[in-house]
Amino acid sequence: MRPVLARLFACVLLAPSLVLPGCSTLSDIGLGNGVLAGGPGEGAPGHVSGFLGGVVADEPRAALVAREVLSAGGSAADAATALGFALAVTLPSRAGLGGGGACIAYAAAAKSVNGGVPEAVLFTLNPATLGGPRADRPAAVPMLARGLYLLHSRYGRSRFESLVAPAEQLARFGTPTSRALARDVALVAGPLFADPNAASVFGRGGVPIAEGQGLVQPDLATTLSQIRTAGVGDFFQGGLAGRIAQASVLVGGPVTVADLRAALPSATPGLVTSAGHDQVAFLPPPADGGLAAAAAFRVLQANPSDVQTANARAGGGGALAVGA
Repeated sequence: MRPVLARLFACVLLAPSLVLPGCSTLSDIGLGNGVLAGGPGEGAPGHVSGFLGGVVADEPRAALVAREVLSAGGSAADAATALGFALAVTLPSRAGLGGGGACIAYAAAAKSVNGGVPEAVLFTLNPATLGGPRADRPAAVPMLARGLYLLHSRYGRSRFESLVAPAEQLARFGTPTSRALARDVALVAGPLFADPNAASVFGRGGVPIAEGQGLVQPDLATTLSQIRTAGVGDFFQGGLAGRIAQASVLVGGPVTVADLRAALPSATPGLVTSAGHDQVAFLPPPADGGLAAAAAFRVLQANPSDVQTANARAGGGGALAVGA
């Protein structure tokens, strides 16, 4: 689980338009005239034509995976789920199975799963232990798979396993290394290559993998295959959880099966502030950055030119009064 440390996976869910910065999603997409008469059936790329959203990510192939999900008629939550798993393959330094994240989700209808109130889906990293004697950093319980499953269960419409499959294929058959991943690997090559398994995946003859070189990850493909076939639960309390716990000891963890079983994502109201006739939602704690972003927003709302104060307020995580 150690290869490239993952950062948080940021996600925003909106309706009826979609923006995916890292992971953004829309709960329900009104297909309307976007469905091609006599065209591909739902679930097949090309089922939806025309513009009904956009996907933005730090790695282009993961963004294309999410776009195909939208094109096949999936919801934005489906696209975000597929994007998260794809990034775990193509850019694991930013969003890996060993990481976590948070999303803001919103569906306007009062009868929606969030009751028409912006909702935060939180799957932030939970420290399991400060590590064993051979650990070079604290160990944390991986949360990405369970968090994406919660997001999908509340807002998705495609089959979950179909959203894992593209990532599994990228890991098994390979994908060209992106510029972003090549740069990230080069920065951490020293400690990363201390792990022979990581060195064999992200290095070529002791040299960090270069942009454009093929990246094949058979072990990750096997893990994704098990998540796809046995379900996310196997990752946290089944046979796969046992193997994760055993592997964590070898790299100085440990993360125990009990740690994995107890690690649960949550859905809670977001931090909401008014902006004229609109409302803007931010991630609540313990997600990182929500309070700071909201504080900076309020400064700029009052004085759009006061960038210096906004930056200062963001850096200090200034106080902000918000309500649902």
